[in-house]
Amino acid sequence: MYKLLLVDDEQIIREGLEGMIDWEELDLALTASCSNAITALDSMMDNMPDILLTDIRLPGMSGLELVSRAVSLHPMLQTIVLSGYDTFQYAQQAIKNGVMEYLLKPCSREELKSALERACNAVDRQRKHVLYLYGERRKRIKTLVASYNALRESTLDAEQIEKQVHELNKTVEDPSILQETLISIVTGDVGSSQAEWGMNTIADVMRPCESLEQLIARSLIRLREEDGNVRSNDFVQQMTAYVDAHYMDESLSLQSIADNVVYMNADYIGREFTRTVGRKFSSYLLETRMEHAKLLMRSDASLHSYEIAEKVGLGKNPHYFSQLFRKYTGITYKEFHRQLQEE
Repeated sequence: MYKLLLVDDEQIIREGLEGMIDWEELDLALTASCSNAITALDSMMDNMPDILLTDIRLPGMSGLELVSRAVSLHPMLQTIVLSGYDTFQYAQQAIKNGVMEYLLKPCSREELKSALERACNAVDRQRKHVLYLYGERRKRIKTLVASYNALRESTLDAEQIEKQVHELNKTVEDPSILQETLISIVTGDVGSSQAEWGMNTIADVMRPCESLEQLIARSLIRLREEDGNVRSNDFVQQMTAYVDAHYMDESLSLQSIADNVVYMNADYIGREFTRTVGRKFSSYLLETRMEHAKLLMRSDASLHSYEIAEKVGLGKNPHYFSQLFRKYTGITYKEFHRQLQEE
């Protein structure tokens, strides 16, 4: 099954495209049909598509800008652009933004079908490659987890454990593998009495730091000293902790957390997140970013909207930031700024 997101500001064109696509034959499912880029990006936060089919001329944010931001959220996204403009400039910019297909309006059913088939084939190739890399990575992490647990269960003192951790870490070139290994150990071995320590440790692991080696050694010693009979594997807590620590990352999405943090199906963790937290992942991420934006506005009135947008993970796009700020607060960025001045 492949998931497709359709974006065009004209409803009649969206309906026409939906009618042209043989959904069953291509094994496609429509995640959303959007009239603008803002709505499209919002839908991607909760249901990431495999393929983006978008017009170039959209209100607020162009289709090429949408492609750029969408690919930053999901680097393996396949993008098809529809354009009524047969110009070298548009085509050149589309290629620069990673667009795989550039179709001119009006396109025939066969042209669209061929483009979608190529996109689906590209998705298949990427999935196979990711599964291979994922498998190799998980094998490496599994081996490291076993090695760390052996240290934890040994009779070595703290200094000896630190030395052994140092030797093990020298064999790992990618620090993110060490981070994921420690997170696997912590989430698999922290009982309810250690929950607060465990979440703080996970937050520390997720932040880039030079003391990762010491953190691993200290965690192994702590786990050895604690009662590990009660186990917890609350990936939703792991997700919220990750959002709280990485809200400023422009590429943060439900899909990226599924692929790089919890290693679970994005649709499943999205449903569980909504059931546990009481709202969608996109709402939680928006709240986190907007609350930090308000803190920034209160702490430094001289900051421009594009500066705040960049600091909370929304890129250098004040229009996009303003749209989301109004959606969250019910007032505009300028009105909120005026209220702060009056206070």
